[in-house]
Amino acid sequence: MDRDDNIQELLAQLDPETRSLVAEIDLGEQAKEFVSSDLGRHFVGCAMQEITEAQQQLATVSPWRFWKVQELQNRIWRANWLLSWLRELLITGKSAQSAIAEVES
Repeated sequence: MDRDDNIQELLAQLDPETRSLVAEIDLGEQAKEFVSSDLGRHFVGCAMQEITEAQQQLATVSPWRFWKVQELQNRIWRANWLLSWLRELLITGKSAQSAIAEVES
């Protein structure tokens, strides 16, 4: 716990913008670890499979079955949101790393 206290003290000394960048870097690193983990790969794989299956069904469903069309569109939307949240965390983390590197140089 002593190490966590030291880290918190160092973070408290930073200006709010730098603290925000450090938090974004941390979240980006956690997202990278998650995506690389078995669980993360499973979630990404399930999302990709969901999108593919729903798109295939959407291509053949009658346009008059609007409830089915809406259901398939929602399945695609939900899976895309999972992927976009992870992508956003990864991109934001990399951007924050670049911003801090720019300030240090």
